[in-house]
Amino acid sequence: MLSCCVAPDVSTTGEMLSEEEFLRKEAMLLEEEIRAAGMEHLLGEHRVDMGEALKTDPAFRPLTEAELDALVEAEIARTGGLEEPDWGSMTWMDEGMEPFPNQQPIPPVPAVPEDAPVVKAVLVGPTYKTSKHSMPLLGRLEVLLGSVGALEDILVALQHAKVRTPELKILTDAKKTGGWPVAHEAPTRKNILSSMQWLVQDAKPGDSLLFFFAGHAGQSRDTDGDEQDGQDEHICPVIQAQHPKFASAFDGSLEKEEADDLVGRGISDDEIFGVMLKDLPEGVRLTTIFDACHSQTLADLAHSYEVQVEGDEMARAKRQEPPPPGFSFDKRPLTHKDVKGKECAASVLCLAGCKDRETQQTWCDQSGRGMRGAFFLTNMLAKAIAGMRTPNPSYADVLREITRDFYRGNRLNMSIPSFSTSSAVDLDAKPFSFVGPL
Repeated sequence: MLSCCVAPDVSTTGEMLSEEEFLRKEAMLLEEEIRAAGMEHLLGEHRVDMGEALKTDPAFRPLTEAELDALVEAEIARTGGLEEPDWGSMTWMDEGMEPFPNQQPIPPVPAVPEDAPVVKAVLVGPTYKTSKHSMPLLGRLEVLLGSVGALEDILVALQHAKVRTPELKILTDAKKTGGWPVAHEAPTRKNILSSMQWLVQDAKPGDSLLFFFAGHAGQSRDTDGDEQDGQDEHICPVIQAQHPKFASAFDGSLEKEEADDLVGRGISDDEIFGVMLKDLPEGVRLTTIFDACHSQTLADLAHSYEVQVEGDEMARAKRQEPPPPGFSFDKRPLTHKDVKGKECAASVLCLAGCKDRETQQTWCDQSGRGMRGAFFLTNMLAKAIAGMRTPNPSYADVLREITRDFYRGNRLNMSIPSFSTSSAVDLDAKPFSFVGPL
């Protein structure tokens, strides 16, 4: 059994390591231990010896679709996911504070003019149903019941932003009543990478593109020295555990590319940049949205912006205490930090749900009857673009509103959302848009 935390031995150094140095050495030692033990697979923050799991786990077998659906329904019932909380009994409601943002529905979608600007888009929303239940040892890669809601919300956000998406790809393993607006594909590694290539192929000045991902993400040790924290970030495709060749992915009989696709090897920030951003010409606008853990630098951009959250505010959030009277992020300035990013000629904006070192929760929307699974960042983005609090919000206003709502409505796991850009910009200067230069 591998230990989940390996403390680096610093007794011979004669000096005390900083917290960052300690964590980096700890991660390196853990990875070395795992690599020595056998085949490594990274899922979010969890590393598992996949080869050993296949050899020794008698419970391993592909499940039928009916069995998978039954297990998900049982998980919903077990967690009380269909019960309506008693909002009126909560202390912050008794104090006369405004309702939490997840109690406020997104306004009705206005009609999009036929001559509205066009955005070419790829939307990825895996549920990981097969990933969780086909291999018991990988059970900590949780099923994301909010994937349908996340895809619905980003589509609504695009409509509120008054853009058309005649070229649209949706990658999901989620079913939706009434179906999706276009035929959808499975969010496998191969399909996600090919959709990224499709998104940017033949891009020319004046084009506007969108890549959206709501799912699991993780970190692994940086191997080329381009990360300040020594960690690469990656998004997690689905595992194809029911594929007839799945077991062959571990015996060396398949080409690496096919094996990686079947086991759902993460798509790293280096790969994301190389496929989508590296060769985009000047004059193209690309927006990337990563509603996931460890997401701040998934686009590897050089300029990062966030709303300053003070230490006492973070401490209050972690104690699950309501904000003090008069609390507001509305006029708070953004902080700008240059990070170790890559050069990109295009105009690129990346919205991330948290810092690279942070994890992020999914969330349920309480605004309608019952509960609807959703992703917090995407839901708050749609509400900000709809102008629920600030008409015609700037890029900075959108970030302030999301940060405010993260603080108020996601206090169980407070994380810091951010924008990052390919070049330094004034995010207060222009209204938010999915089209045009920043």
